[in-house]
Amino acid sequence: MKPFVFIFLIAFFISCEKDCNLPVQIIGIGEIIGNARVSQPLITWEMRNKEHIIRTDQENVYDLKVSFDEGKTYDSIDFNKYTLLGKYADGSCNVTFDRNVLKISSENKYLFRIKIYQCGTCKRHWESMNWVLVPKIQVGYSVEFLVE
Repeated sequence: MKPFVFIFLIAFFISCEKDCNLPVQIIGIGEIIGNARVSQPLITWEMRNKEHIIRTDQENVYDLKVSFDEGKTYDSIDFNKYTLLGKYADGSCNVTFDRNVLKISSENKYLFRIKIYQCGTCKRHWESMNWVLVPKIQVGYSVEFLVE
């Protein structure tokens, strides 16, 4: 029985720590404000099941804050200048989330694409609300969310 347990533990750690060459996770590209870090409250069931477009203080029911100094201080979001977008995504073992917000002026919309890179076979579970700050989205523009 001991050899079986030993082999299982070795296989578990090898699969979990496997060098996957995942891309480096960054806050995001495209329209995303690259130096803005959004606070990360506990993810609730309600958060998971919505696509979030937060344009006003009243819509900011999770009281999310933003930091422009790499997370040293967090302040209220100025919704006169910015819109906050969020979409839940998850993955297993080793995970990075690639976020991109593209403005498509010809269609009066934004496309928020989240690509999940993952590898390994361990039991770790990662989840993210993928909160990103973008310049104020104009009235009349919609947001399409896509998770790959």
